[in-house]
Amino acid sequence: MHRTLAALACLALATPVTRAQEAAPPPPAAAPAPSPAAPRPGQEVVVVLKDGQKLKGTLVSQDQGGVTIESSGGRMQLPAGSIQAVAVPGSVAAEGPWPRDPNRTRYLYSPSGFMLKQGEGYLSQTELLVTSVGFGLTDWLTLQAGTILPWAIYQPSTMPFIVAVKAGGSPSRYVHLAGGFQTLVIPGVSEMPAVGFLFGTITLGTEDLHLGVSGGPPFAFNKGTSKLGSAFFSVSGNWRVSRSIALVSENWFVPVDNSTSVIGSAAVRFIGEQLGVDLGFLFPQGSPIPVPWLDFTWHWNGPGPAR
Repeated sequence: MHRTLAALACLALATPVTRAQEAAPPPPAAAPAPSPAAPRPGQEVVVVLKDGQKLKGTLVSQDQGGVTIESSGGRMQLPAGSIQAVAVPGSVAAEGPWPRDPNRTRYLYSPSGFMLKQGEGYLSQTELLVTSVGFGLTDWLTLQAGTILPWAIYQPSTMPFIVAVKAGGSPSRYVHLAGGFQTLVIPGVSEMPAVGFLFGTITLGTEDLHLGVSGGPPFAFNKGTSKLGSAFFSVSGNWRVSRSIALVSENWFVPVDNSTSVIGSAAVRFIGEQLGVDLGFLFPQGSPIPVPWLDFTWHWNGPGPAR
């Protein structure tokens, strides 16, 4: 009996303590540590204001009320309501989204599987000789036309022109397909007034990193008949290493006299909001001297930033 009363007494004393423990609020959580990517006092930062201005300086302090930075002009206190972002230089938050590669629809000369958007166009000057214009009639159909302007100085009556058609699309995020033809027409030349090639291409990857394979037969019109030669193909790659620079390689395999001739290339692509510049070298098989490659392309009505 005494043991039972003692056990009940212990239970009665223990129960309020247990309930008190259950009802007690949990201890306050520790404040989260600052993100490693967040700017810290003493670090160089770019303050992007909501009106589009960008201010550079050393971060002094940052709190809910705003940001204080120090630059050559002294200290500036910026209210939180005027600030869009505070970021380290070179980051997407500081510089904005990367511009889309203006030359994404081709490597150096070989086409990629990416297409111009409807209403998007470009003017290209290749090797200071060939001037061409491309225009997206739809998201899946592009027309191109061009000529060799210096030719007009010597033989204006036979000045050649280039016509190309490209159709394609992207069945998935990483697969891009296209096909078409390109032809060079020389008026007044009866022996071979038109030459060109048919092509099909597949590109794997994203606009910032992709590999493309193109191939097809060349053709030539001769006195009302057409001749198709052996098929040739190219293997190309594009790797965008920064906001404004990509590395490009294009390698052609061309059948010549029952053998295959290889023309390799390596170039640097400089990328701007509307301007793309390819600068590099071609390496024809058997030639000890590389051939310089230079192309300027200006775009309009682009589809917006890549990311």
